[in-house]
Amino acid sequence: MVAKKHDFDAAWKAILEAFEVEIVELLFPELFEKIDWELGTESLDKELLEIQKDIFDKDSSEKVISDKIIKVRLKDRGSKILFIHVEVQSYISGHEVFGERMFRYFYRIWDRFRYKYKDKSEIVAAAIYTYKGDSGKDKRYVYKLPDLEDEILIYNFRTIDVEKIELDRISDNNPLKLVFKMAKDLLETKATDEDIFEAKIRLSEELNKNSIVKNSEQAKALVDFLGYLFLFQSQEFEKKFEDYKNERGGVFKMTIEEIRRLHYKAEGREEGREEGREEGREEEKKQLILKQYSKGLSIEYIAEINDFSIEYVKSVIEN
Repeated sequence: MVAKKHDFDAAWKAILEAFEVEIVELLFPELFEKIDWELGTESLDKELLEIQKDIFDKDSSEKVISDKIIKVRLKDRGSKILFIHVEVQSYISGHEVFGERMFRYFYRIWDRFRYKYKDKSEIVAAAIYTYKGDSGKDKRYVYKLPDLEDEILIYNFRTIDVEKIELDRISDNNPLKLVFKMAKDLLETKATDEDIFEAKIRLSEELNKNSIVKNSEQAKALVDFLGYLFLFQSQEFEKKFEDYKNERGGVFKMTIEEIRRLHYKAEGREEGREEGREEGREEEKKQLILKQYSKGLSIEYIAEINDFSIEYVKSVIEN
């Protein structure tokens, strides 16, 4: 029997999609209160895919979906743009290989967005390491020549190491505490179906009692995350856990395939429901314009930072 493989990318993608705000709060607490969350966030998945094609070969770039660029606006700087890049690393890479890749992401985001707006956009990045051991867990990238004493370039980024994270340091009000508990438990659980079953039941009961998730999307993401981190090899235990989920119903019946389909739809790889989704995006744009205008931003500036035409912004405000 061929052993089942973990789909870490799809599992973490569901988490990054459902917990954008909470991820930023955990990774960049000093920036969190300075972000104008009322103006919403924007996920730059298409732009990220283009950047990945520059960094990876074509096949690899299409498999890497557990990365995210979140676009937000800062309160105290006239709605200045901040780009937050988050990457999940689930396997060991060589020394400085991963750090260099994070830097390559950074300078491509810089080239694409830093001078796109008059007030210069800001860029920060973080990595989440989800595997055992210290190898390849870079926190910065250093570029220097052996013939020169000084480093030519030093690039730092934030990191979270699931293996070493102290869960007590995560607020009980942040549902990501349960996410990292699941990921940490996976590293500590033996690979037998009996042990996996016990871990999944224990974490499922904890998830069932959890009352701090904000919506059904977050609950589904947590269920999928648990399901695809802890994989059974035997049909017997698979059925036992399916019976357990069916008894509870609701979000326990959602599957990771649905999360993947949603991701690929966002890239235009699947058809269907496009008209309804387009209407939803149009309404989001209008609400964003009205919020920014109510905060005193000029029509010209709203058009510039959102890549809208001045005529479009005017028409939304007038109507």
